[in-house]
Amino acid sequence: MILQATHTHLYPGHHGTITGLAQLSDLEQGRDCLVEFSDGSVTAARISGSSNEWQLCTEAYRTAAGTDIPVKQWAIRLREAGGEFDFRILEKSPAK
Repeated sequence: MILQATHTHLYPGHHGTITGLAQLSDLEQGRDCLVEFSDGSVTAARISGSSNEWQLCTEAYRTAAGTDIPVKQWAIRLREAGGEFDFRILEKSPAK
């Protein structure tokens, strides 16, 4: 599963698409995934939660321009429409 971001990093309000997901209930036990950014950089991540309370934890990575981005955790909204999935970053969550 890949979350395709439309920017070089995540921030509140950011949105993107999800590929490789059959249904949202597949995520309820947590699932490892990748986040692919607009500059081609990629990081490992994990989605966990249920219903409307999803969390995305991203590993540290470096943007193509060389900016180091630390581990972060985000509250996110997942949505399915017509068999396609997308995500929206709601807010940064405290690291656990």
